[in-house]
Amino acid sequence: MDEPDPERLRLYRYLGAQEAADYIAIMSLFTEAILAEWSASDVAARGLDLTVETIAARCAYLAEMGNLIISPREVRVTSIAEYQSQPARYTVSALGARLHREVEAFLSVTGGAREVPRELLALIADGLTSLDIHGDPETLAGSVSTIFGQFHEFAAAVTDFYTYVGGVITRSDLDGDEWAGFKNLLLDYLDTIIDSVRRYTPAICSALDRLRPELAGLLERITSNDSAFAALEQATSVGGVPSGEAVQRSRGRALADWDQLSDWFAGSGSRHLRDAADRALSALLSTLKRINSSGNQEASIRRSFLKLASWFHAATPAEAHVLATCAFGLYGSRHLGFPLPDEIAEAVPATMSWWDSPPAPVPLSLRERGDRVPRGSAAVAPNHLHQRRKLLEARDRETARRAAACAELLAVGADLEAVKLSAAAMEVLLELLSSATSGGFSTLTDYPVALHSLPAIGTMVVRSESGSLTVHGRSLVIAAPGAMVRTAAAIASRGVPLAGSLPGADASIGAVPGAPR
Repeated sequence: MDEPDPERLRLYRYLGAQEAADYIAIMSLFTEAILAEWSASDVAARGLDLTVETIAARCAYLAEMGNLIISPREVRVTSIAEYQSQPARYTVSALGARLHREVEAFLSVTGGAREVPRELLALIADGLTSLDIHGDPETLAGSVSTIFGQFHEFAAAVTDFYTYVGGVITRSDLDGDEWAGFKNLLLDYLDTIIDSVRRYTPAICSALDRLRPELAGLLERITSNDSAFAALEQATSVGGVPSGEAVQRSRGRALADWDQLSDWFAGSGSRHLRDAADRALSALLSTLKRINSSGNQEASIRRSFLKLASWFHAATPAEAHVLATCAFGLYGSRHLGFPLPDEIAEAVPATMSWWDSPPAPVPLSLRERGDRVPRGSAAVAPNHLHQRRKLLEARDRETARRAAACAELLAVGADLEAVKLSAAAMEVLLELLSSATSGGFSTLTDYPVALHSLPAIGTMVVRSESGSLTVHGRSLVIAAPGAMVRTAAAIASRGVPLAGSLPGADASIGAVPGAPR
């Protein structure tokens, strides 16, 4: 397939512009008239509800895109200033006019089914059967144009109808009433189209087989006797058309047109019609099975969502917040949590916005059929025995490490400054220190280890593999809970004077706070 011409694609830009309504109105005025050559004032005088300045800007944009052409018509002026004050005049380009006619036809099309003119098949068959290749050339040209006009009208209608059917069969939310209407559409109307094509195809194919040996002479007679077209073709061949493009012939004037007509009826065209009808009927039966197998007739909540969407569309911002709270119970939350696979959940933190998060998985049955009925065999329950064994082994290792750290602290006792603790022992010491009460006492719930933080003068430095801890104005002693510790003697042995005597103890032996007397 050839690359599209960028210059031609520019012709479509006005349809997606912000001021598309203005451009469409201006192009409609130009395409409705014949050989219109208007300025912005002329366009405004034809009832367009825009200012002259706005119309001039819109016409300049359309001329830049190639939809309009600035008229080269000469004007008689007496000065340069008078020439510059003359308003620009525009006329529609050939491609711009053709494109806008297609746009207007498209905008007028409804989204429903299109009637297929089946009566054209009989006219096509009669026209091909009675076509006299030796008759009057002008009558022959008219007959050919009529046949191909009827064929393209019928083929386009069939394509549009099948496209509509294809859009309906892909829906998984048809309820009982919609399914009944779709059933009548397929079993009655679609079957009538297939029967009509099957009825007239033999006559059309027979007439085409009769005409095929004489097609070259038929086309030559039509072309050679059309002097007006010959003059137009000669004018374009010598540069009469500024763009240098050849004149487009009417349908039926080339062998490719006849090959397309023959292939549609004798080849892939009719076969595709039957295949598409079979697929549509299969989809109809699948929809019927889904409706019958559903436990309730509300297999889809599409109608409810459409009604909710209409409420949101008509609501004010404040009402929309209240509506969202009532409908979904979000209460202004900014993050929604859905179960995700482990490999995705580990990479998505809880603080990530739902806008940037990966989409939540939707069950296949709900996504494609609109119901929640489980299908297929039940999935095998996952076996977490290996994971549990690993977790138990990790817990045992951590318990043993913690027990060794506690035993190390108990062995050190009051000589914390004299040794270098392990990293695990320092972690337990910091845990005890952080939970010490105002009386300077703390203990563990899972191991018989207690910390006594006594007032002292100076600083105490405890070293470990993970770093050093400096304690100001306190002296730390590790002992078993309830044990009597010769605190003063231990501290005095390190040359650290006590700040004062301890309550309930003599000068040399201190009672452990919280221990039994």
